[in-house]
Amino acid sequence: MKALIIGGNPAGMSAASRIKRKAPDTEVLVLEKSQEVSYGACGLPYYVADLNPDLDKIRIRKVPEFEQSGIHVRLGQEVVAVDTEQKIVTAKDEEGKETRYDYDKLLITSGTSPKVPPIPGIHQKNIFCLKTLQDADAIKKAIEASRGNVVIVGGGYIGLEIAEACVLQKVKSVRIVEALDQVLNVFDPEFGKAVQDELEKNDVKVCLGERVQSFEGQDGVVSRIVTDKGSYPADVVILSIGVSPNTRFIENVEKLPNGAIITNTAMETSVKDVYAAGDCASVYHKVLKKPAFIALGTNANKQGRLAGDRMIGKEVCFDRALGTSMLRCLGKEFAKTGICEKEAVREGLKVKTKTVRARSHARYYPDPVEITVKLVYGEEDHVLLGAQVMGEKEAAWRIDVFACAIDQGMTTEELGYLDLGYAPMFAGVWDAIHIAANASK
Repeated sequence: MKALIIGGNPAGMSAASRIKRKAPDTEVLVLEKSQEVSYGACGLPYYVADLNPDLDKIRIRKVPEFEQSGIHVRLGQEVVAVDTEQKIVTAKDEEGKETRYDYDKLLITSGTSPKVPPIPGIHQKNIFCLKTLQDADAIKKAIEASRGNVVIVGGGYIGLEIAEACVLQKVKSVRIVEALDQVLNVFDPEFGKAVQDELEKNDVKVCLGERVQSFEGQDGVVSRIVTDKGSYPADVVILSIGVSPNTRFIENVEKLPNGAIITNTAMETSVKDVYAAGDCASVYHKVLKKPAFIALGTNANKQGRLAGDRMIGKEVCFDRALGTSMLRCLGKEFAKTGICEKEAVREGLKVKTKTVRARSHARYYPDPVEITVKLVYGEEDHVLLGAQVMGEKEAAWRIDVFACAIDQGMTTEELGYLDLGYAPMFAGVWDAIHIAANASK
């Protein structure tokens, strides 16, 4: 069998490795548009911050390692067309030369690209997106060279991580411009407000409800950003306004409105022998019980591994995505799993919510801090549907307990008496998890 994989990211390389390990006689070929495979993109902001000064540490495995295991990798190959009837993929190299590849089974793990809207002046120098190792290196060098005015467009995860990096790099002026009415919009508003307060406490200016209209510059280098409400100096601009799935090269598969390929719980698409995984594809959301777009490395690795199994004939099922994620922004930790209150409202679900504040550990052990927990649960059955957590420390890890509870369909009553570990330096006899669950009636 010939297994062809489009995309050498974690999902694609996980699948390739899995296929070769479990079915060594399978011919596995990976086509990658860039010159890099298998790197930890989540580590890029920490290179910009100089918390990790070695960019090579972010590379997980290099091409020769995959080649040694029998996986063929072709770099600089951009897929431009897929003929699913003839089972032919057409790719072009960096010089425009086209090559056709045949397959028996096709896996699409082409990832996403940062959104770059057609705003006047957006292609000037010192305007960046953060996606690749090269992006991170360029941003870091630009910030270190200017130390002046950095403007971040977008207040999502990447935008907040870059803001923290700029503070750690002692940039003179850091500003976030966000078109929505809160930063960290995947959380409920009170958590977004807490992030904003933490940013402003560290002298990061936050401009909400502002849309960028143009970028002004001198000699082709950006110098100012203009919004519908103001104008701000900018020596460096980082765009972090979301991503678009790289799926334009294939037309006859079902897709979500944003272009992500719809898959079932076995990573199968609507076309026979075509599979998809990672950020270019949907995942099946356990709470919402439908395909959803959740671009997280955790999902990509799981999907890639299982897609590899499915391509060689094994039965698989991945229907447990919850969007569990964590973030540290300067002096505070934030974490979320399942759905938040505004998502429940948008989906028309009948839910209740409860927010509590509790200590991170016993009050008589040094340095306890306040942790805020918000739960979303069924109005009638009290089944846990979502959780959000924040605090100065010892907060984010607790989201994993909530993720397990949601995964197993636990009620708040069951969670309230779960036998969690206790020691004064780690938790109270009644942990913040218990307290939140028992208050949710």
